Amino acid sequence: MTNVRYGPRAGDDGYNAKLHNQPSDIDVLGVNPTKPGLDRVIAVSCKAMQTGFSPNRWLIAANKGGRYQGRTDAAKHLHELWDPVWSAAHRRRVEELTGTDTFTYVLAVTRLDRNGVADFDALKADSRVGPLLDHLEPQVWTLADKFTELTDDMTEQLEPSQVGRLAQMLRAAGQI
Repeated sequence: MTNVRYGPRAGDDGYNAKLHNQPSDIDVLGVNPTKPGLDRVIAVSCKAMQTGFSPNRWLIAANKGGRYQGRTDAAKHLHELWDPVWSAAHRRRVEELTGTDTFTYVLAVTRLDRNGVADFDALKADSRVGPLLDHLEPQVWTLADKFTELTDDMTEQLEPSQVGRLAQMLRAAGQI
């Protein structure tokens, strides 16, 4: 599923109409019924920043109440990782649609910035963010990593999907 709408509700513990009245969305919510545990459900938040993304730099900006990537408030950029009310609403929506509130949380980014780290260690260790990641398996995916995975097993046989065919053409052109 894509663009799955969710948001806090007026009766939620800690709800503040000024902070929680606008809906958000889960960019991609996937379920693989054949997989056990956290791998069965995946919730993806996509961040297409051309200059790159850094979870550790975002955390510093959010903790200081500062800007990140031009946004006026870094904490709003990933509110499901920062605000307990948004986090609860995010998990509730995942559970409503999949039957579980434990899943793999993926932050999919165009690329990491020059000092970006593709892990959640700093976020897990943070006193505010860490508890919101409890019972989740957080991951960072970059476009390059996913594209490499896509092309690693590619053969000369024509791919049926447009993405697969594009990857074949880029490889044939010597671009990947």
